[in-house]
Amino acid sequence: MFRAIKDAKKEIYLQFYIVKRDEVGEKLLALLEDKAQEGITVKLLVDRLGGYQFGRSTLNRLRNAGVHFAFSSKPGFPYLLYKLNRRNHRKIVVIDGSLAYTGGFNVGREYVSKDTNFNNWRDYHLKLYGKAAQHLQKVFQADWQENAGPLEVYEFELKDENQEVKIMATDGRDLESTFFQFLNAAREEVMIGSPYFIPSKTLLSGIKAALNKGVSIKILVPMKADHPLVKEGGISYLFDLKKAGAEVRLFDQGFYHGKLFVVDDKLCEIGTSNFDRRSLFLNKEVNAILYDRSFIEEVRSKYMEDFKASVELSKNWYRQLSWTTRRVKIPLARLMRRWL
Repeated sequence: MFRAIKDAKKEIYLQFYIVKRDEVGEKLLALLEDKAQEGITVKLLVDRLGGYQFGRSTLNRLRNAGVHFAFSSKPGFPYLLYKLNRRNHRKIVVIDGSLAYTGGFNVGREYVSKDTNFNNWRDYHLKLYGKAAQHLQKVFQADWQENAGPLEVYEFELKDENQEVKIMATDGRDLESTFFQFLNAAREEVMIGSPYFIPSKTLLSGIKAALNKGVSIKILVPMKADHPLVKEGGISYLFDLKKAGAEVRLFDQGFYHGKLFVVDDKLCEIGTSNFDRRSLFLNKEVNAILYDRSFIEEVRSKYMEDFKASVELSKNWYRQLSWTTRRVKIPLARLMRRWL
């Protein structure tokens, strides 16, 4: 992605939930400053809470270099608590209207496995061309206009080509019904990967209905947690689905941040959405639904490598959790599920 930014000729649009001010983030900012000084249009949009490390001096530095910067989803009155929880969780980079990136990666050292707390960081990110890139550009354009004003974009002339990619942008709605349709359409196998697993009642019933039809359900989540109570909030759901017949495993080779949904050999969804209520009902998200069978098989193979190497969810694993986790954190997480 950095190489593609360096080679940009007209426009660079970037949107992230988090941009850290570590060596990886600083490398990106320096690159954007260089491109802006070359005369390339550069616009950077960062979620207001995820961009908490951006102070006045950094904003002035970027603007003085010619980088157009804005915060998205700024909290305020009225409904402050609600606005604090409604985050723009999208990750989009569009270059010259023809090349785009989206998926699970933010910008920071942990996302490239350089943070000793997480070590190996497992994630999925897509590099997309053509119509898919233009669709992502339109999502960025709408978010920029909402937060910073009008934006005219460069329209790259496309050749006629078969595009087996659909871009789906959601804003606290439609994601639940889409995931439910995926589950209802499954005939043989569903694979779900998510760092956070707190499904709605509708999706929980959808998974159980698929299991009752004889569909194999595999769920992969991280062993480690990167946010308080989120892991504990999903444990009872995971045991409930395991009891119903799902295979559930815990990734223990670092941190699992992949956001993945594979249905048979029909479709594969990769994007920014977690399998939790925050993504379903609060956040702005963007996902790519891919239908190319060879690509689906490649993703399935990578998923199964991680799945087979991970630890099976079991009562023995649960008994090894600390007393505080079992008696305090898990009950507390149950009460706070809609906010995790």
